[in-house]
Amino acid sequence: MTGLQNVVFLLNEQHYGIEISKIREVLSYHKITPLPHVARFVKGVINLRGTILPVFDLGDKFDLPNREYTRFHVIIVMEIAGRIMGVIVDEISDVVEIMPGEFQNTSNLPPGIHHEYLKGVGKKGDELIILLDIDRLLSIEELGIADAVA
Repeated sequence: MTGLQNVVFLLNEQHYGIEISKIREVLSYHKITPLPHVARFVKGVINLRGTILPVFDLGDKFDLPNREYTRFHVIIVMEIAGRIMGVIVDEISDVVEIMPGEFQNTSNLPPGIHHEYLKGVGKKGDELIILLDIDRLLSIEELGIADAVA
């Protein structure tokens, strides 16, 4: 029996996981060129070896408390719905294999939680990891914003 490899990262001291196959690379946090009149979670663009990539803050997308970026923050370059973009997170903590017995789907979570971009909750030791369906993370309108800034 094989599990699913996930990159685990922290946001506001909560563990989240994304399938490792969606990750292209991890960058140390560096200056982002801001853009005017974009959604709050869109922080701007970066130049990655000649390619302009939109960058957004997953904490802002999830309406988590604002924070100042430090040199410890990272930008995960990943594929989201067929587009390559950067996502700011607090830190990468691990790569874990979630086995089917360590996974629960989201059908029994309380009402009011946005289930559309959650795959489920995984458990590793005493830690709960919220597993994201990264391709469903951004709405069609939000993907349009990302397309426009790239």
